[in-house]
Amino acid sequence: MRPLLDFSGTIAAVLFIIANAYYPAKIITTQLIGHSKEISQFFQSYLRWHILLNLMGLWITLFHGHYAEERNVILQMSFLVTIWLSIVGAMMYFKWPYRYYREMKLVHSQQLMFYVWIVLIILGHSIL
Repeated sequence: MRPLLDFSGTIAAVLFIIANAYYPAKIITTQLIGHSKEISQFFQSYLRWHILLNLMGLWITLFHGHYAEERNVILQMSFLVTIWLSIVGAMMYFKWPYRYYREMKLVHSQQLMFYVWIVLIILGHSIL
């Protein structure tokens, strides 16, 4: 069971990395190349992958966290942040509920949230 558990953690990490490269890639592309119809279409399709891969990563993380023998408070906090970011991101994509879209986007897209999430994951796993 341990190799499967380690593998699921690695797969979740890879999915999150690919999914969340969306924003840095979009910023870098905009600064280096600018806006064009083709670039906008690419990032529109990448946004769908961003949502899908994050939700897949969330489900794999649910499995990984549920069956892990070792736990600590920091990993549980990172798990809650993962759930929150994934669900709010999906809600933003589907614009539901629309009246809170602006507030959700303000908090969800903050770089600080991303850094907090990464630090919690790394710190929580390094304690094990």
